[in-house]
Amino acid sequence: MQQPTPAPWGDLQRQSGRLARRYALLGVLWLAVSDTVAEWIPPGAGREIYFATKGLIFIAVSTLVIYGLQRRATRRFIDSSSQLARLERGYAELIENLPMPCLVVEPGHGAIVEANREARDVYGLAPPSGRACRLADLDVQAGAPEMAGHVARRRGEQLVKHRRADGSEFDARLLTTHLDRADGEVELVICLDVTAQLREQELQRLQAGIDPLTGLLTHGALRERLGRAIREAPEHQQMAVLFINIDRFKLINDTQGYPSGDLHLREVAARIGAFADRNVMAGRFDGDEFVVVMTKPAAPMAPIALARNIRSVVADTGNGDDFALARTCSIGIAWWPEHGTDVDTLLSAGDAALCHAKQAGRDRVVQFDPGMRREAWHYVELVQGLRQALALGRLHLRYQPQFSLSTGRIIGLEALCAWRESNGTEIKASEFIPVAERSGQILELGQWVLREALGQACRWLAEGAYDGPVAINVSPVQLRQPGFVDVVQSTIISAGLRTQLVELEITETVALHLDEELRTNLVRLAGMGIAITIDDFGRGYSSLSHFKRLPITRVKIDASFVRNVDRLSDSQAIVDSMLQMARALGISTVAEGVERKEEALWLRAHGCDAVQGYLYARPASAETLDFARRHVLEDESKADFPA
Repeated sequence: MQQPTPAPWGDLQRQSGRLARRYALLGVLWLAVSDTVAEWIPPGAGREIYFATKGLIFIAVSTLVIYGLQRRATRRFIDSSSQLARLERGYAELIENLPMPCLVVEPGHGAIVEANREARDVYGLAPPSGRACRLADLDVQAGAPEMAGHVARRRGEQLVKHRRADGSEFDARLLTTHLDRADGEVELVICLDVTAQLREQELQRLQAGIDPLTGLLTHGALRERLGRAIREAPEHQQMAVLFINIDRFKLINDTQGYPSGDLHLREVAARIGAFADRNVMAGRFDGDEFVVVMTKPAAPMAPIALARNIRSVVADTGNGDDFALARTCSIGIAWWPEHGTDVDTLLSAGDAALCHAKQAGRDRVVQFDPGMRREAWHYVELVQGLRQALALGRLHLRYQPQFSLSTGRIIGLEALCAWRESNGTEIKASEFIPVAERSGQILELGQWVLREALGQACRWLAEGAYDGPVAINVSPVQLRQPGFVDVVQSTIISAGLRTQLVELEITETVALHLDEELRTNLVRLAGMGIAITIDDFGRGYSSLSHFKRLPITRVKIDASFVRNVDRLSDSQAIVDSMLQMARALGISTVAEGVERKEEALWLRAHGCDAVQGYLYARPASAETLDFARRHVLEDESKADFPA
């Protein structure tokens, strides 16, 4: 809003014109009066004296008049300036003592120029604030997609989430107005804490059965309405429950932050909610899981058609795709009363169908089958059992050596996680690792493996038993964890180990689908001296040329190609090409799953560097490893292999 020019500055600007006009008027009057006066003076010496002094008299009179006018204008200007200064001091004192944060910021980039006492206390801005930070730096959500630049776009009033100096967060309503000052245009931003008000509104919505984030029905409200529909359903009527889960949604929270995740949830909820009508109700069940209930299907296939439509609109990228990580969804369908006559049984069936859809590869619609319930129960048992195993110390590491084919010595160890229950039951890693990834427990499990393996490597080094690298498998979920590189670095430092003794293994599939951020993380890890290995190479049918941009130290040839490689011409052609490409790129090779001495002989003859498998050594505990064990392949008849 343009402010009027202050009165003293206006008077000062008009003073020159006013003096010029009054001087001109005085001159005209003097000419008229002086001539009239001259006529009244008799001719002679008196008239001559008058004409001689008339100019001096004009100068004296005009000087007095101009002095009087200027003094009057100066007095008015000083009085006005003093009054303006008092007003400005009062305004500044009022802003300084307001019981709410007030910030003066520069338009555009939002640099904070001034901050009142409350703002300095709340945000920790040291006086004078100068240009200590920008307004966006106070916003918790400033880095989220579609959030950046929102200060410049939305004028007058906006709702943001700010962080206090103590780290706590609060909801702030920003009121912004423009000010024209002598040093340029600025914006005055008043920050109102509306956390309590918004919580009250959320509570009211929750009491009304509405989820505050998505605007859909809450878990409880949906259950209540489904129960009422079951009770009131006439005989022979069918109903369908659709369980919907956003695929890989956790990656958004892990890589882009929770504000981005909330934005995506709201968008998906709006698309799902668009299908709601008097026969269809939609709710947010939990996290990124939604439930749609069709109480009166118009046709037997109507729920399946609805599921396909929902899957289609969720995947629609529209004008852009800010959330490419989670643009698909998995849907499970259960029918009433066929798959459950009460709310709990029906919802359990729908959840089991959803679990089957996700286990089958995601991005699909699956209808419930009675056999799925057993799978769902088994999954829940594994999740709960793994949680207890982590808490009670039932997990332990085994180490499988890797042997050089040229020296026969151990050149590396792979750390493998094992789970043994109290009753002696052994649960395979191939069974519980996918469950850990799906449930999110892989982050805790991965950190435990990292600590245990590096700690053991440090103890071996101190004992002089082993000074080679220890390889640790890394899940793609871990790679996408914010701060993963820092976690690895801090764990190595805590263990007191050199980074050159640490090796991280990623699968070929993960390496093929790395985005720029994850590629950068691998480069950072390699820059620290950590070796990067591609595990199960060949399973994804890729070429090593695909990984030229990655800092790869070693590849492990998948066991499916190594098995009977001395007999199968197809496997020989594939493995030989892998070995040649690796040599050309300066990458060392390890063959996995070697179980026969003929396989080892063929691999050595074709340039493979090392082998790993049951022929040489099975995975063993740290206490039972034999580091002195050595295997030398002199020739086929004198090969030193265990029976």
